[in-house]
Amino acid sequence: MTTVGSSIQVLYRDRLEYLRAHGFDITVVCAPSELDTAIRARGVRLWTAPLTRAITPATDLRALWTITGFLRRERFDLVEVGTPKAALVGSLAAHLAGTRPIVHILHGLAYEGKSGLSGRLVRWSTGVPCRLANVTLAVSPSARAQAISDGLVQPERIRVLGAGSCNGIDLARFHPDRRTAGAAIRAQLGIRSPTVTLAFLGRFTRDKGLGELVAAARHLEERGREFTLLMVGDYEAHDRPPAEVIEYLSTSPRVHHVGWQADPVPYLAAADVIVLPSYREGLGMVLLEAAALGLPVVTTTATGCRDAVRPGETGLCVPPHDVPALTAALEQILADAALRTRLGAAGRVWVAQNFDQRQVWDAWMNCYRELLSRQRSGLDH
Repeated sequence: MTTVGSSIQVLYRDRLEYLRAHGFDITVVCAPSELDTAIRARGVRLWTAPLTRAITPATDLRALWTITGFLRRERFDLVEVGTPKAALVGSLAAHLAGTRPIVHILHGLAYEGKSGLSGRLVRWSTGVPCRLANVTLAVSPSARAQAISDGLVQPERIRVLGAGSCNGIDLARFHPDRRTAGAAIRAQLGIRSPTVTLAFLGRFTRDKGLGELVAAARHLEERGREFTLLMVGDYEAHDRPPAEVIEYLSTSPRVHHVGWQADPVPYLAAADVIVLPSYREGLGMVLLEAAALGLPVVTTTATGCRDAVRPGETGLCVPPHDVPALTAALEQILADAALRTRLGAAGRVWVAQNFDQRQVWDAWMNCYRELLSRQRSGLDH
């Protein structure tokens, strides 16, 4: 269960098919969307519910009522809930329906950096599924540690499978050989060698550190450093960066903004360095994808980011919000081609050893089987 269908298509890419091939019969629950046909085409049953990402009390209560009734009728062997609203409503519905075991996927801590009533509400809603689930599976060690530190969950009720991630990295899809596709993108955009290309891929929001990225880019310009900035993604209605950040990204001749891409691989492959100065992540998947392509990364020590890099080995790490440190790291990596090559090569090896997709899928599948066995033996209630 996720809030929207796009999460099924991104977070569970190919994993549902793998589970089906190993004997699992899967029903997906999410809000209706234009992706319904594509989800069904994956060989799973789809049941839609009135789930919304926003806080909509009347609609949320209706979703809780309808999902609870659905779970009571269907009597599933296991319910997995993930993404914030689906985790809250889904865990409550499964609890009311008496469905066990409940698996809660902690994709991140959305309350980090939020204050006031909004922050308290998001924190409370993150804690509810942690308390109701048989087990919470965090996608990174730092997300687990922070959830425990914040009092959301007892240590024995939250786990990380392997090194983290809920879906791993497709090592064939994100392979250094794809750099040839990146060369075509560079030619298409008019980026000429030996210009070093820094790339950002993700949501264009404040909490992704776009303000710090633009400030660092301005400092690099003032120091006469040559680079281009490839921006892959789009702005969202909430948490938009300041106007001066948007202006720079829309007017600077150094910036190539290509918008959201259904297949980001060629655009990642067009880069020399991937930059993610985020304030928080569940797990910085774009950093792992970049490393699998053989690219060095520059990121922060924030939750979920620090799990996706080996500082000094696969990339460089700086404190979040720290423009001078980010500028220095980018200046270092721009000036040293040998460093970029060394970090990128080590990144590919590290990801292959720890985040190979089939290795991750097997860990999750074994966890499900363990939970089902315990439930049938009466060990979990």
